[in-house]
Amino acid sequence: MRKLLIVLAAALAVVLVIVPLLLLWLVDPDDYRDEIARRASDQLGREVSLQGPLSLKVFPRVAIALSDVGVGNPAGFPEAPPLARVGTATLSVGVWPLFRGELDIGTVTLADAVFHLVSDPAGRSNLDGLLTDSPERPDAEPDLSGLSLGEVRFDQVELITLDLASGQSASIAIADLRLDPFRAGQPTEFRLSGVLSDADGELLVLDRLGGRLNVAANLAQVELTHLVLEARLPQAGATLSARAGARIDLSATDPVISLPVLDATLAIDALRLALMAEEPARLVIGEEIRMSLPAARLSFNEQPLSARGQIVLGREIEAELAVTGERLDLRPLLGPAEPAPAPRSRREAQAPDFSALDALTLSFDLNLGTLVLSEALSLTEVVAQARLRDGQLTLAPLDARLLGGQFQGRATVDLRADPPRVELQPRLQGIQVDRLAALGGLAAPVRGLGDFNLDLSFSGLDAESILASLDGVGRFQVEQGALLGVDLRALIGEELSTSSLGNISRAFGGQTDFQQFGGRIEARSGVIELPDLSMVSGDLGLSGFGRLDLPAGQVDYRMELVLTEALARSLPRSLREATGGRIPLSIAGPIARPVVSVDLSSMVEGALRRQLEQRLRPREARPDEVEPEQQDPTQDPSAQDPVASPEEIDAGEVEPREQRRLRGRDLIIRSLSEREPREQDRAPEEQAADPDEESETAEEESDEPPPDQA
Repeated sequence: MRKLLIVLAAALAVVLVIVPLLLLWLVDPDDYRDEIARRASDQLGREVSLQGPLSLKVFPRVAIALSDVGVGNPAGFPEAPPLARVGTATLSVGVWPLFRGELDIGTVTLADAVFHLVSDPAGRSNLDGLLTDSPERPDAEPDLSGLSLGEVRFDQVELITLDLASGQSASIAIADLRLDPFRAGQPTEFRLSGVLSDADGELLVLDRLGGRLNVAANLAQVELTHLVLEARLPQAGATLSARAGARIDLSATDPVISLPVLDATLAIDALRLALMAEEPARLVIGEEIRMSLPAARLSFNEQPLSARGQIVLGREIEAELAVTGERLDLRPLLGPAEPAPAPRSRREAQAPDFSALDALTLSFDLNLGTLVLSEALSLTEVVAQARLRDGQLTLAPLDARLLGGQFQGRATVDLRADPPRVELQPRLQGIQVDRLAALGGLAAPVRGLGDFNLDLSFSGLDAESILASLDGVGRFQVEQGALLGVDLRALIGEELSTSSLGNISRAFGGQTDFQQFGGRIEARSGVIELPDLSMVSGDLGLSGFGRLDLPAGQVDYRMELVLTEALARSLPRSLREATGGRIPLSIAGPIARPVVSVDLSSMVEGALRRQLEQRLRPREARPDEVEPEQQDPTQDPSAQDPVASPEEIDAGEVEPREQRRLRGRDLIIRSLSEREPREQDRAPEEQAADPDEESETAEEESDEPPPDQA
């Protein structure tokens, strides 16, 4: 602003210096063009050229019109463009006020003019020494107290700054400037439109800037009231509007603006940020505009918040704010606010354009009652640091209440990726697991309060994309909940105690309550592997591994049902002795109602393994053995199962071990699948007819060796 005023003053000086010279000749000024140019050059200390025609009027005011005027640079700027090039300029001066020591200037016009402010590598400016014909007072303050100025009109006037050391340049192009008659210390109406640009293009387009202007006589202070601003930031794709009042201090190197009144709105696509200062804001205008906010009310898409911090308007829009409020909904930032036209493909539906966010660098210290991230996901009691830079939103650290529990960790959303990429490192405590699954539109396989320690990533912002791309690892532990879709107690009470194991393969529905359920999580492309599951549910437990295919809504568990001794007594004796109370299960199918079946192959292998362990157990470790001298030789295990020599095996006199294992498996399966139906086929009246016979049968059955010793 200060440089602009200096240049405008220099433009006026070009005219003011020439006026006294022209008054010396009341004849055609074109006859004295060279003489006028020479004397103007002496006064300005720069070469002045007058290429166009000159005109002069003397009544009722002295008025002059110039065209095609050039002003060069001082020595030392041979490579710089000229200081000024003026298309047309007009000026009129009152004669009688001059005798009173006053300067009464009438209408001033300037059109099609270009001014260059150049600085060299040594820091010198081509404005240095301009109009300083009093070396003894080079720092004398300007005095506008005796100045009276009529209307000022500038059309298509451009001010260009150029740094010869770096080659950087910027320009202010004034499309239209109107200033009503002016006197120092009195308010004057003005309006301005123009463009601020740099080497990369337009930075700020002023569609309208107007209000009332009051300038101090020494040019140190400027007051603006009833200020109205309507502007665009093309590189950011944003619009800016404001109503304000300002006091400008021009005594500093960078002008300082105090804003006792400020009501501004910034709109970028579907985003709308509004700011109202509750205490005077402060702007420093240098290479960029820097605003500090001691206290303000901030509105994000009509959501009221309180804020303090600073905002920088330059090539990018930067903000560092501490924000507090009851509610902040970030859905407009993470996706289109209005429904888009029907996409031609699924990819188009998942690829909103976030390129406008590249020009935003926002840092927030958040303290919010509620933070809304999506239709299904809201955080409460939020304390976080949020940063949006280069199209990447980061919340870290983040501490909040979520789904009835506590959330701690960090979240990163890369909006530059197509589709957006999300990384989460949550530490969740006491989270309602069924509500967590509902975020993806899923039926939960488990209900309860869970603790999660996860490192996850996914692509896309809709549920389908999230589930299809979910990757990560972690651990979980759910307390006092239920395994949904499977009633294991119904399996024990209705099937294991009455039916053939080979026929068990159906959906039980219902649920199995538990005290603890947990394990490790490994997610790959939406499929969750659970390699070490364990569950404790009163007198039974589960352990094993499983898989959750979230996109397909399927589960596949391979688990071992472990029964306490008391619960195992409810099983048929043959099943109890064959399994030792450990029953392998397969649980597979839809998450809400999977099919449960007994894994006979795994059960047989377990029985054979226990048989082998018993046979390999050291003799002194067998509690059921008697002393050698009291032992019946017919009961000697070595006699029943002698160790064969290699010669006997080669001769085929001894049954190979694999054949023995297969024969043992067949015996166990026949025992488990045929004995119970055979016992059930007996007529009830036959069993009740002879109690002694029933007792003897039970006694014989109790003496029968278990199937794994058959």
